[in-house]
This record gives sequence, structure tokens and C-alpha cells, in this order.
Amino acid sequence: MDLVAQPRAGAGFGIGGKIATTAFSFSATDTPIKLNGAQKAAVIVQMILHADGTIPLSIMSEATQVHLARVYASMGPINKATVASVLTEFAKHLEAHGLSFPVDTTAALDALEGNLSDSLLERMRQIHSPTLPKNTWELIADIPPEELAERIASESPRIGAIIMSKLPATASTNVMELLELETANAVTFAISETAAVKPETVDIVAQTILEGQEGDAAAGAFVAKPVARAASLLNAAGSTQRDAVLDALDTLDAAFAAQVRKAIFTFADILTRLKPTDIPAIIRVLPGDELNAALKAGSGEHQDVVDFILENLSKRMADAIREEMGEADTITGKAAEAAMGKLTAAIRQLEESGDLTLIVLEDPQV
Repeated sequence: MDLVAQPRAGAGFGIGGKIATTAFSFSATDTPIKLNGAQKAAVIVQMILHADGTIPLSIMSEATQVHLARVYASMGPINKATVASVLTEFAKHLEAHGLSFPVDTTAALDALEGNLSDSLLERMRQIHSPTLPKNTWELIADIPPEELAERIASESPRIGAIIMSKLPATASTNVMELLELETANAVTFAISETAAVKPETVDIVAQTILEGQEGDAAAGAFVAKPVARAASLLNAAGSTQRDAVLDALDTLDAAFAAQVRKAIFTFADILTRLKPTDIPAIIRVLPGDELNAALKAGSGEHQDVVDFILENLSKRMADAIREEMGEADTITGKAAEAAMGKLTAAIRQLEESGDLTLIVLEDPQV
């Protein structure tokens, strides 16, 4: 059988009908031509095809197939010495070859089916699926906060930190209020250790949560830094719980605690960090009854903040709010903190959407 390709005129058809220039000139000597790995592969392919054989090249990635096809199209005629050299090397490679593995993750998971647990296999397939839903954490946020709090309490603090960091601010606040103080402290501190968490890890956490609900899949990873996420978590928490968590952080990591304190935005911060011209924007996103409740709740300890907000509304609206506040019952304790928390959450939402910018306070000069 003639294994040597017939000489051709220095060029051949490349991919897409383009002319492919040959990689080397034909040598009629008995000296093997020096070929690179892809060119040797092209020789083997040609020899198999010349013998009417078939090769399952489709199992390779498309990029590898394209590269091989381009090299194959660029090959010129080669001498018998080169063919013999390639054959000898290929034979040695086959003799030395001990074991093959699947070429990609999908094939590997197919091979492991029946050996891995069905639930793990399904989660791994979902991770490598290109059609994962983009609103995963919105779906998780719809889970009752009691269920999420129970889930977080049963997980390690780092897993709890991942869940709380990925939840929208309102949802994370609702869950935070339900956590035991010790759990809340541990989760908040663990946020400082999640800077290097990979998206794949977050995928698995989210998928595991959803599998307990509807079995859907997840995607996404952290955008905000640990300090910002910890601050967001504590922003709308009650002052008693927030102070207790920060005191615990001071003991565990004073530097991280100091950064979190600086990043926190509470009801009292409205006076110094919100521009007067941004007050009307709050009215547009916060229902009137929630605004009134927040101002009523803050009228005792934070009267200056309440006055600041009312002074920057129209006189007619401010008078109407004052009248309703005067008729409303006194709000205290957790109810007051929750009411004020809705106002600060609305301000943070406006900041995240770019509708307002909070004033950055400079560090006090020593």
C-alpha cells in the first residue's frame, strides 16, 4: 500500500475554500523531515484515511478540530523516511500508553454515572450547563426567611456568609433578625473569609438550597467586597443586634470590624450622608405608610433626622406627614428598628441603582 501522499503544487484547499500554503517543501532524500506534534497527527490521520479507516475526531473540542484541519490542509508531500519516523514514534506511544480518560467534563460525568450519587451528578451537570437561570438568588430570596434562617443555622458559618452575601439586602435583613446572636456573629465574621470564593462554589450552594424547594439550578458570584457585604448585612439590623455583632467582630478581627463600622449606613447617618436634594427620591420608592412609620419610630431618638427629612419635602407633604405622625401610635423596640430599617433599605436601594450618591465622610484628623 502506498502510504506516501502524492506531490502537489505547493498549495491546497484550506478551511472554507481558502488556499492553504504548504508548511514545507518536498524532500526526496532519505532524511526524515522535522515535524511538530500537530503535523505528526496530520500524518497519522492521512494514513488512516488512506487505508479507508475512520477516526472519531468529533470527540475533540472544536478548537482542536479546527487547528488539526488547518494543519492537515497545509501539509505538503512527505518522503518515506518521514512516514517511517512518524510511524515508529506513534507505535512507541501506543505501546507506552496505559490509560485514557474522557476528554471533557460532560464525558467524564457520563462515564461516572452509576458510581456517583444521583444528586451530586445532577448538580455537577447543572454547573456545567450553559443555560443556568440568571435570577437564582431572586428565587432564593422568595423562600420564607424562617426557612433560610434555619438553613443557615444548620450550615457552617462560611456557607452562611455566602448565602447572606448573595441575598438582596431586604431578604438578608429579614433572615438576620431571625438568627441567634451566636450564629449571626459567626456568619458576619465569616464574610471576611469569602473574598476568594469561586463562582462554582456559590453555584453549588445555591443549587443545594433550591433543590430543597424546586430543584432548580443557580449561577453567580460575589461582586461586592467582604466589608461592603458585611455592612449591607448589618445596615438594617436592629441597633442592639448590630452593636452586639460589631463588638464580637472587634474581638475576632478589629481591623475588619473598623472597616465594617465605617461602611455601615443607619438611620442616624441620614443627617450627615444624604443630600437634601435626594430626599424626594425616597418618597418615590417608599410607600407612604412605611415612610410615616419610619419617621414616627425615629422621632424620639433621632428627631434631628426626622426634621431633616421633613424640611426637604414640600410644605404641604411635610404638614400632612406631621399630622399623620401625630395621630399614630408610638412605635418602640424591634418594631421601631424594623420601620427605620425599611427607610434605610430604600436609600441603599437608590444608591445601588445609581439614583443617588451617599456623601463619603472623611476620617477624622488625629
